[in-house]
Amino acid sequence: MNRHPIEIQIEKADKAIVAEDFDVLMDIYTDDAVLVIEPGRNAVGKNEIRKAFEAIAVYFKNGLQVEQNGMEIIESKETALVLANTVVSGPGFPATERKATYVFNKSPGGNWLCSIDNSYGHEIIDKNA
Repeated sequence: MNRHPIEIQIEKADKAIVAEDFDVLMDIYTDDAVLVIEPGRNAVGKNEIRKAFEAIAVYFKNGLQVEQNGMEIIESKETALVLANTVVSGPGFPATERKATYVFNKSPGGNWLCSIDNSYGHEIIDKNA
């Protein structure tokens, strides 16, 4: 069975986050991407996103673990919505499953790039209420 290219991109991102390979990670984002750092706080653009992931790595004592526990990709031409069960853990941080929401756009070269990275999913609504 062929895997969707977005699933492969997300797996590549997860591995880059765990390895703290931020150069590889930034290749997965659009230039104007948005990362939900935490509910109510976003990073916009690759520079801010990189700085956010560097800080997140330190927060998780350089032991952040990220993996997917199921995902659904809904695609319409050059845009895709990804709903995922993202599991996050680290030293002193028990595994937590988040109902993540991601948006990917197909680049002119045919690569799928993440334009919105919201690992908190609908939780941001509850936190901002």
